[in-house]
Amino acid sequence: MPARGDRVSQFDADWLAHWLATQAKSSAAVSVCVAWSGGADSTALLHALLQLRQSRAAAGLAALTVRAVHIDHGLQQAARLFSAHCRRWARRWRLPLRVLPVQVALGPGISVEQAARQARYGALAQVLRPGEWLLTAQHADDQLETVLLQTLRGAGAAGLAGMAARAQLGKGWLLRPLLTLPRQSLLDYLQQQAVDWIDDPSNADLRFDRNYLRQSVLPPLLARWPAAARTVARAAKLAAEADATAAAQGHRDWLTAADGNDVDLQVLRRYGPVRQRALLRAWLLAQDCPVPDEQRLHALLELAQLRQDATPVVRWGSVQVRRHAGRLVWMAVPAELPPRQPLHWHWQRQPQLALPGGAVLQLQRDPWGDVDLSCLPQRMQLQWRTGGEQLLVGGLHRDVKSLLRESQLPAWRREQAPLVVSADADAPARVLALADIAIADTIRASNASVQRGRFIWQQD
Repeated sequence: MPARGDRVSQFDADWLAHWLATQAKSSAAVSVCVAWSGGADSTALLHALLQLRQSRAAAGLAALTVRAVHIDHGLQQAARLFSAHCRRWARRWRLPLRVLPVQVALGPGISVEQAARQARYGALAQVLRPGEWLLTAQHADDQLETVLLQTLRGAGAAGLAGMAARAQLGKGWLLRPLLTLPRQSLLDYLQQQAVDWIDDPSNADLRFDRNYLRQSVLPPLLARWPAAARTVARAAKLAAEADATAAAQGHRDWLTAADGNDVDLQVLRRYGPVRQRALLRAWLLAQDCPVPDEQRLHALLELAQLRQDATPVVRWGSVQVRRHAGRLVWMAVPAELPPRQPLHWHWQRQPQLALPGGAVLQLQRDPWGDVDLSCLPQRMQLQWRTGGEQLLVGGLHRDVKSLLRESQLPAWRREQAPLVVSADADAPARVLALADIAIADTIRASNASVQRGRFIWQQD
């Protein structure tokens, strides 16, 4: 940003106008959405934008469209006070405001702060309009905290780069215009403008790492090194450049190792550890997965080196990565399912049956299908393996366990495969099919079969 004399750290609508001119042509209309918590930082940003909107309109310049989104995480009793505060001021300012409640999904290897951030940005990405700018109010002090926390967590170049000033988000763009400004300049602005804000009581909770750093560590650090925020920002910029170089190489390597959405382990092993980590990051980003910390990234590399028949799993947040058939495979962590009870299936009335966990089993009529529909009992049940089940295939009674192993189905999918079992009251129960993997000789279609169909197992 060009120097502006003694106004470089003074925040107001003029400062924001100068920043806006560096981001877009001054003659172009701009549509922005502010992530507004109701706290001091986002309130200062939003108020200055509204001032700028008014001055542009008075000067006959292109319109500056401003709206705000408030995220209700629902993590504390005071959350309703925050949204009520934002609604009250939005009415006073004639500001379009949308309040979005989100569900914060906690999981192994993820803190409350991380989970809340993921939920927040996920919701914001959903509501951004095409080409719209989402402005957030992180400032130079926030950037300093972020880089120090990442350093203490042993982060790589991506973490040490801190928060990006600009990034694509949903259908629009995420911009952080205040990263060069100290927080005090925002507080000074609010005092000058007599604008009210609300303090989040959770900011005083020292159990959270960022709060502890902000209240107990940074004050003496900044007393000794007042320019720490600026110098750390320069280091973060260098780290960002190094990360961009590594990310470009990692993306090229990922394209070489890609096997559909999976990673070919044979290709991955061609590279050294540094390029392997960059490749895995590029792979996960390509799948819109959150990149894990260095500890779990190292666990992924170990996963790639295990023996062929090993089936471990690495989990973080809502993501899990497994190894199967010489590939690394990612998927969502499945929800905890209740004990699976047999499902009654009147297949003639209901050809498609929903299964626990989001899967579906369908009996589809097909003149070339391998099932003779006239041989099916009117009533069937869907059950799951408990051990010892057999299926008559090719004149032999085969163990279902062996059939699953031969199917090349991943180990973690095998327990999900439903068994189709006869359920007529006047005949003993027998296994008729193993999902769409194998069917019993007793229902297999022949050239003389008139009514034919096939089972289709659609997994989640």
